[in-house]
Amino acid sequence: MRHGERLDYAFGDWISQCFDKNGNYCPTNLNMPDSVPKRSQGPSAYIKDSPLTKMGIFQAQLTGEAFVKEHLEVSDVYCSPSLRCIQTCDAFLKGCNKNNEIKIKVEPGLFEWWAFHTNALPIWLTPEEMVEYGYNIDLNYKPYGSYKIPSEEETCDAYYSRSFSLTLDLLRTHPEGNILFVGHATTLEACTRQLLGQKPRNIWNMKNIIKSIPYCAIIDVNKTKSGEWEMKPSLHQLTHTSNLVFDYDRLL
Repeated sequence: MRHGERLDYAFGDWISQCFDKNGNYCPTNLNMPDSVPKRSQGPSAYIKDSPLTKMGIFQAQLTGEAFVKEHLEVSDVYCSPSLRCIQTCDAFLKGCNKNNEIKIKVEPGLFEWWAFHTNALPIWLTPEEMVEYGYNIDLNYKPYGSYKIPSEEETCDAYYSRSFSLTLDLLRTHPEGNILFVGHATTLEACTRQLLGQKPRNIWNMKNIIKSIPYCAIIDVNKTKSGEWEMKPSLHQLTHTSNLVFDYDRLL
């Protein structure tokens, strides 16, 4: 599952709009969250770790509610450490009425392709900080992936390999039940491509395919009786139009 609508993509340089010189946050649009976690590094920590908009939270909650309506069950949830993914996961579980029952396992191996972050690297909240801000995090979970930045630039093939290896590791951990990965647009592609018997795409095709993966897109991958994996849509699509900034001066 991809995360919901992110604040930086909706509003651009929202940090300069919403934080004063003392680091106090004040929203300037109804779609901005009423509050955001206070970062020890200051507002600049949000440059590569954007929260969700209110619409993003709503998208994730609607998706969770759809799981209940379709009688779909989730036993374990693994999530990228990006704040937008953690918030998506939290809202999804609230929509499922499972937020107190299922703890979020923060898995850095689900983070998107590192090559997207060559100019600035993300600063994530620690799992302990996430708990402090009210997210139901499994502090006993030992991640498969590393929080450390790769010493060399991650190639596209290496990203596919990382995602596929993690997927296999987690599937072996859960021979039964349904597990949910909450990550990025690339997550849906990279975690399933080789599982379905396909070769990794090249960099250009991968970048093109993720353009068609909207917020809170979700896919269902099941193991057949023959031992092969198949992909199918699990829910109705979540579709809505954009809502542009209104300039009342045009009416004068």
